[in-house]
Amino acid sequence: MGARVGADPGEPVVGATAEVLEVLRERGACFASELGAATNRLPEDIERALWDGVARGLVMSDGFGAIRARMSGGKRTTDVRRFSRLARGPRLATAAAGRWSLVPTTEAVSLSELGGADRDELAEAVAELLLHRWGVVFRDLVVHDSLRFPWRDLQWALRRLEDRGLVRGGRFVSGFSGEQYALPAAHEQLTQTRKAPRTGERVTLNATDPLNLVGTVVPGARVPAVRTRRVTFVDGIALGEGTEAIDNDEHARSA
Repeated sequence: MGARVGADPGEPVVGATAEVLEVLRERGACFASELGAATNRLPEDIERALWDGVARGLVMSDGFGAIRARMSGGKRTTDVRRFSRLARGPRLATAAAGRWSLVPTTEAVSLSELGGADRDELAEAVAELLLHRWGVVFRDLVVHDSLRFPWRDLQWALRRLEDRGLVRGGRFVSGFSGEQYALPAAHEQLTQTRKAPRTGERVTLNATDPLNLVGTVVPGARVPAVRTRRVTFVDGIALGEGTEAIDNDEHARSA
């Protein structure tokens, strides 16, 4: 599903659907169980909210499993609607399976805003920009990038680039479903990094840096994009939730 055409549909301001939309807007793509934990609502409420969001044109899933389960009208058992007491959290019916995210708004890049360029050429240009920006491109990363563009169009563009031998398709980053594409140079660097011994290298970024993907793409608790916070990586692994950055001059003046 790509971006909407025309005006954006209205959103509910209260209720389970509104709460689910708020979580998706804040955290990005989530599984239904994660939405249940974040909103403290029952699995039935989350399922109804998700499909209400789909009906409104506000929410989409990353796969067809939920749609097949919804359309099959299969008999539901009480087991799939019970909360699991395991550490994995509540289980939801298969009708809410998959990862859910917001449908891109009409603020996303449109052809009319770019002089009516050919859609395929535009998609390839955006795909190449993202590849040079990140090295590896996949859906979960794209939806968090500031350059908004329908993933469906990018996916076809990346496939065409792969057919031309310009990019490689494969499984480069674990923990994410769907297709992934990488520049040959990025693939080589990832291979070398994976084989290299750990040296304890520390890299610290301001939390406002675009590379602050902790809690969205990189595992860990989310660090708000506030200039007084930092994110530290040791051998590529994020540490904690960020630390306060104190201006030494201001600290000296206050002393």
